Amino acid sequence: MKNFWGRLQQFKINGSVRIKLLLAFFIAAVLPVGALSYFSFHKSSEVVNSQFGSYGMYAVEQLKIHIDTDLRQMDQITGNILTYLIASSIYIGEEPPTTYARYVEERDFHNYLTSLGNNMFKVAVITPSGRIIGNDLIVAEKLTDSEFWTSIAAYDTRHVSIHIPDYYSTQDDAYVISLMMPLKNSFGLPNGSKILIDMKADTVIELIKSFEKDTRSHLQIRDQSGQILLQTSTDFVHQDDDIVWSRSLDMEDWIVEARIRYAEFYESSTVILRYSILISALAILLGIGMSSFFSFRFTMPIKKLAHSMRRFGEGDLLIRTPVMSKDELGFLSESFNKMTEQLVALVHEISHTEKLKSEAELQILHYQINPHLLFNTLNSIQWKAKLAHQPEIHKMLQHLIVVLDGSFNFKQTLIPLKKELDIACHFIEIQRYRYDDAFTFDLEVEPGLDDCLIPRMVFQPLLENIFFHGFRDGQGKIMMKVFSERNELYMVLEDDGIGVKPEHMEFIATGRKIPDKQGGLGLKNVDERFKLHYGNGYGLSIESNRNQGTKVTLSWLKTTVDIHL
Repeated sequence: MKNFWGRLQQFKINGSVRIKLLLAFFIAAVLPVGALSYFSFHKSSEVVNSQFGSYGMYAVEQLKIHIDTDLRQMDQITGNILTYLIASSIYIGEEPPTTYARYVEERDFHNYLTSLGNNMFKVAVITPSGRIIGNDLIVAEKLTDSEFWTSIAAYDTRHVSIHIPDYYSTQDDAYVISLMMPLKNSFGLPNGSKILIDMKADTVIELIKSFEKDTRSHLQIRDQSGQILLQTSTDFVHQDDDIVWSRSLDMEDWIVEARIRYAEFYESSTVILRYSILISALAILLGIGMSSFFSFRFTMPIKKLAHSMRRFGEGDLLIRTPVMSKDELGFLSESFNKMTEQLVALVHEISHTEKLKSEAELQILHYQINPHLLFNTLNSIQWKAKLAHQPEIHKMLQHLIVVLDGSFNFKQTLIPLKKELDIACHFIEIQRYRYDDAFTFDLEVEPGLDDCLIPRMVFQPLLENIFFHGFRDGQGKIMMKVFSERNELYMVLEDDGIGVKPEHMEFIATGRKIPDKQGGLGLKNVDERFKLHYGNGYGLSIESNRNQGTKVTLSWLKTTVDIHL
């Protein structure tokens, strides 16, 4: 150590100015450039790897959502078929119909199954003897002899599989997703009949191929046991260090899994490291050759960039570093500025997207208008007009116009309480004409609440629910009360109708549709709209005793300025 310091002191005395300057600049250049390269590589690699990983996971998530959506649509088609069978008195035997009436029933059912299908979906009902109703492209003999039909014959519940069908009249190598639903009740069909829905998997295959091309990865769909259901190639060999993105489907026990080689995933980091080393070496070489000139040129840009990076790391997203040259340091500065602009744009885009999503969800709820009001009211008017020409019809129309005007006024999501009560009163007047004053309606509103805001068209569905589900022939008592407590408003609506069955209360409380019951959107719609506007702590609650009546309570924040207009 003493020998080193001695030589250093000797160099300070006897060394030339040029060597000292070159050595000093070399040391000064190595440290900041090396640090800049390291942090640039570290941060850039972190960002690139994070974005690449997020993109891969996002792509897998989108594919999973796409498949779940298709499966939900297939389940919906199955539900429509069951609803048709339950609602009709159809009878189809194992043999072709021998009467014209049976022929018409079978033809109508065939046409209905055909109407449910499209370019993507093919729908059919298969009887135990092999009769096929609905999908004219299926060859019965090929279906019953196919490996697919033999493999699913043992299932007595809903089953979904991915395969290449070999039972169509026109054969190709395209994959389909097939849903088989055995009919446990005959519903007018031979016992043991099955619903078969085939959906083309072309879109899924294209998404998989596009993803594999973009990421140079391998994607497959498998079940929980590990059996591969769908993949585009079999050349990929799994390694223990593969980067894996996977998502489980909601509709089936399937897993969408993508694998990419470790080296390929981190290839971008290697490229960044290579360029960082190259830029650092060039900067040092140029600094040694032109020490006096580049000393200043290197120092200032580095300081500016380091300052900007530090400020950006502290959360100042608007910081930009000045570009003082067109060399490597200028390139780094421009890259940093572009990176910050892209990140800021991404933050704004995400915020805007979330806002649009919330608005879209709220708008969808507003468009769920119950058509029973218009249908039943028009029937009442038609009935009145048919029996006798009375001036009551004119008044009914006047009340109906007011209610419909409130229903279709989509420009306002929140309206004054006075206006909402006015619409509700017009609806009550319509029912008075319909039921000839068979009911009584008492309204009590706390003074001073007229200008308070409330979601549009929320009282009418609740009143409508009383007349169509609570009263018999419109007979009963309705009491409606609106009042405030501190910063909150409450509406209590009571009737003495037949009430709700105890077994149905659980479905209503959880927002689910009651089995074998029409409608069901009204109460859920009102509750969700209040929760979207004011939070999960507000909304609708129901108390009911069978044959003793029902009590509905609404709660929401007391506001007078509509920020959603």
